[in-house]
Amino acid sequence: MANVYGIDLGHHTVRLTSFEGSFGRLNYVGRSEAPVAQDTEAPADIITRLAALDSLFDSIDRHASDVFVLGFPAEQASVRQIHLPFEDREKVLQALPFEVENQVPFDLDDMLLASRVSAAPDGGSNVTCGMAPRDAVRDLLDALTERGVDPKALVVDADLLGEYCDNGVQVVLDIGHTRSLVALCRAGTVVDARALTRGGRELTMALVQAHDIDFQVAERQKHAVGLDASAVATAEAEWDDLDLDDAESWDDETTAGRGVRATEVPNAGAVQEVVKEALVPLLSELRSTLISMEDRYDLEIDEILLTGGGARLKGLRPLLTDILGVPTRPVHVDQDGDPAYALSHSAVVRIGSSSAPLLDLRVDDFAYRGNLAAIGNIVRYSLLGAAAMMVASVAFFVQQTVRLNADLETVEDQIADVVVETFPEVSREKVDSPEKAWAIMREKAEESAVRQEALAQIVPDEPPILSLWEALSNHVPPAKEARIDVSELHITDGNIKVKAETDGFEDAAKIEAALQKYPKFKDTRKSDEKKVKESIRFTLTIPLESEETEEG
Repeated sequence: MANVYGIDLGHHTVRLTSFEGSFGRLNYVGRSEAPVAQDTEAPADIITRLAALDSLFDSIDRHASDVFVLGFPAEQASVRQIHLPFEDREKVLQALPFEVENQVPFDLDDMLLASRVSAAPDGGSNVTCGMAPRDAVRDLLDALTERGVDPKALVVDADLLGEYCDNGVQVVLDIGHTRSLVALCRAGTVVDARALTRGGRELTMALVQAHDIDFQVAERQKHAVGLDASAVATAEAEWDDLDLDDAESWDDETTAGRGVRATEVPNAGAVQEVVKEALVPLLSELRSTLISMEDRYDLEIDEILLTGGGARLKGLRPLLTDILGVPTRPVHVDQDGDPAYALSHSAVVRIGSSSAPLLDLRVDDFAYRGNLAAIGNIVRYSLLGAAAMMVASVAFFVQQTVRLNADLETVEDQIADVVVETFPEVSREKVDSPEKAWAIMREKAEESAVRQEALAQIVPDEPPILSLWEALSNHVPPAKEARIDVSELHITDGNIKVKAETDGFEDAAKIEAALQKYPKFKDTRKSDEKKVKESIRFTLTIPLESEETEEG
């Protein structure tokens, strides 16, 4: 059986969660982690984090059939929801790039766009979009390729957190070392996400600077005391304006961290005060983010789910409940329940179980093609092995035959997996031999070719909006006959509306008459004529007949 690994390239710890099997029938195997070398001057860069990943790879037995998945950092991406006024999926996907480009401040040609379409309650479609720079995705994939890793999926990591939502309106708060992810979920699906540029590192650095101690010592003290120094008799919890004096409401459900007890930390009360003060900017940014999400989507958040290494911080859960006024609980990930493994775990499970498309950035020329190549290599190696066995002894032949049969069974299973994953409508029972798998793939390829040919016959050579614009430009009078300055242009399925200015009422009439000579614009009418200084401001309305009307 193949191994499937979920990777979390964290800035403090790199984590690996392993499963056995294939997507749709996975068995949890275990997990491991490696610390990332820290520097008080700046957070760890990608090279340092990949070095930690290398140390994890040294501890496992890797195979050519291994599958890897991971998330792309949301702080390098953009997630937003866009509403489009039609429900037809093809129209939505056709219009989406133009609508996105109108709303973002960068060139869409430099970005990768992943999307998920859902029906809007009031009609039309809501599209959740994930965008990331092509260069950033390419650099990460190249670095992973150098390590023999070709990830099957590269999902915007905040989108993976939907794995832990089940019903109602929930927010998953993943507190990492250098950033915190806020994923707004409705009915188990992420509809919006933000990456806040604050995390556990700010708390550790506050302790380093306040007490002049080593970074690792500060880390241990942070997790040992956190926001709860009540175990130390001399500690005082004074929360000023945060109204957190009720220490009886705090719990101790998260780990104390690295085996250090609060009673073993000198001056635990002072540690708590530093951590509390350093946490205030993150709490403020989190609160404003949640309010903004509630206002934008006209909803109320029912619950906050805590994940990430920062979820281990003692006393954090009751603090968030008190400050935000929303019930908060930690997420229990896999059999061990550690919320720090939320991203590496969900990277595998979410991809295998999600009924809705994920914001996977392996699109366009970055699309994943690894499975077919791996199967081809296995088949070639198996055939070479069979040829070698022809010249071996009888005993060696029997031994190798047994091994080859096992390999061929694995290859057949993998071929069947690829067919079922590529064509979900095909049941696994129908792919019980390589010959049937080949026949199914050939049939699907022929169907695709037929659809492409049919589509080519109905899709116009140029976009209809460009055609209308060209027709307008060609059928207004020349500038020397009548000046027209267009201030607004609205094109809908039913009509074209133009707001413009010209030199006089006579020129406005010329423009109307010129457009009426063109058959498609024969019903052009001007209205709202108004004298403005030395010009005439007017509106042209051009009804657009449907193809059915024109054909009679």
